[in-house]
Amino acid sequence: MKLSLSKTAYALIIIVLGVLILKQGGFLFIPLAFAFIGVSFYLKPVQWLESKGFNSFWSIFTPLVTGSIIIFFAGYFMVSQIVGVAKSMDSDVNIDNASGKIAEFFNDKVPDGMMSVDKEEVSESMKNMLGNLGMPLIGGTFKATGWVVSNGILALVFTFLILLYRKGIADIITHLGSKANAKEHTELLLRLTKTGQQYMSGLGLLIVILTTLYTIAFYAFGLKYSLVFAFVAATLAIIPYIGTTLGASLPVIYAYITYDNHYIALGLIGCIVLIQSLEGNFLTPKIVGGSMKLNPLASLMALVIGNYIWGLAGMILFLPLAAMARIVIKEIEPLKPLAELSGEKITNTD
Repeated sequence: MKLSLSKTAYALIIIVLGVLILKQGGFLFIPLAFAFIGVSFYLKPVQWLESKGFNSFWSIFTPLVTGSIIIFFAGYFMVSQIVGVAKSMDSDVNIDNASGKIAEFFNDKVPDGMMSVDKEEVSESMKNMLGNLGMPLIGGTFKATGWVVSNGILALVFTFLILLYRKGIADIITHLGSKANAKEHTELLLRLTKTGQQYMSGLGLLIVILTTLYTIAFYAFGLKYSLVFAFVAATLAIIPYIGTTLGASLPVIYAYITYDNHYIALGLIGCIVLIQSLEGNFLTPKIVGGSMKLNPLASLMALVIGNYIWGLAGMILFLPLAAMARIVIKEIEPLKPLAELSGEKITNTD
């Protein structure tokens, strides 16, 4: 196998420049990427309204406004709940009891004479940590809300314009290159749109199911703010490995430092493990897995690259974008092995 140094150098230069452009142009590309995925989600309602005789403007405007109103009220409720959790840190958290348990655990495990953990020192450290957590959490919540609103408005504008001019955009894309390939380009564009629709609808359904299951489990154990913890855990579940761990840790930690009965925290751990097993082995493969068709290695790489380029937004966006990119790569003969490598079925060779 001969390796062309010049072609390799050109490929590396293109990759580096592409990463730099995406990273520096995040202010434009992030809302544009959300709009691209949003188009896949809103396309069916728009086409349905157009088939009923509505003109293009109202067919697009109506579902966009309806979806925005639902997201706004849901977001407002969640922000108010997060602020409530932050404010409750000072009044509800049983620092002395939790710190006593921690000190007792370490002192029992560590041999006498080597190290001793003082309950008062642990209690003071936890009070300082939690005391400094409330306002930054509230401030961070409002800062994140401002970022979401500003980028959300821009994404809505992009979504509206892409849907309005979608036929012209599709004609341009399908006629790129020779006319003989127009049919292939049309089929490719349809598969990309279908992948986006399946991913967004499947992801929304998965979050709703997980939120319902977590809310029932958390409420059964008497956890305050059950819905907000359930929604956060369900939303973070879309991020493999990291998100599921973080989403499960928050309610358990809150229950441990809030309630005297630590069996509540243990019960939550058991319920979370059960729900995550159901999600990983059944829900995600059946609901989202069919549209993603990415193996865990490819998914993890997409998360890492997305986090490096666009942060949290990249971790959310790069999963569906990677699935769509795989469809395009499969149509390029020299890159087909790369598409197979990222697929959910990798052939083992002995």
